[in-house]
Amino acid sequence: MKVFIINLERSKDRKNFMQEQIQKLFACNPNLKNQLEFEFFKAIDGSKNEHLQFKSHFPWWCQFALGRELSDSEKSCFASHYSLWKKCQELNNPIIILEDDVIFSDEFLNNSNVIEKLLNSNYKYIRFYYLFDKKIHHLNNNFYISYENIGGTQGYFIHPNAAKKFIEKARYWFKPVDDYMDMYYYNKIQNIIYKPFLLDLNHVETTITQRKKKLSIPSKIIREIIRFYFSTLKIIYK
Repeated sequence: MKVFIINLERSKDRKNFMQEQIQKLFACNPNLKNQLEFEFFKAIDGSKNEHLQFKSHFPWWCQFALGRELSDSEKSCFASHYSLWKKCQELNNPIIILEDDVIFSDEFLNNSNVIEKLLNSNYKYIRFYYLFDKKIHHLNNNFYISYENIGGTQGYFIHPNAAKKFIEKARYWFKPVDDYMDMYYYNKIQNIIYKPFLLDLNHVETTITQRKKKLSIPSKIIREIIRFYFSTLKIIYK
């Protein structure tokens, strides 16, 4: 299975760190050498305005959904994941997507059949980590489901069918990519989690920044209407 690591070309230290992580993974779990093929994916770089090639996805009115405009780095992060969803469709095979600030957990390092578990689970999208400790529900074996905004795109398994649905509903980028991926009631993708986590965070400075701007009263009203719409979708879905 292909494993794509999203890495900014200028972030040489992160690339070196991940190369060390890969070597450690294969040393601890040699069986994975025949199961995983790692490749660094050149991340979309907002500092070079590379995100502008995706500008049709973030028209001016998208800011009303979040209450602010996505920052250039948030748009670039979304673009990087979006590009890899397309790559998944192109390959027509499941892939794993990782960001370059992760550490492989003991579960990944020591579990020789973890990839087999992912492939045989029949789940189309499986998260390896999340940021916010919220309620989750056990499904079976190592798999859980969440109906909350748990945040984070550090790493996940994705099937072409899930990639297709994510792409179809991502015509407009009105939220950061992790928040969008949590919106199961909108994109129709179940939020499945593998536990114990397969990843942990390498606590380095984030390359993603937010842009904060004081909202006008009309903008706040529009934002609340949009929030009500998505809250209604969530209630209906349940």
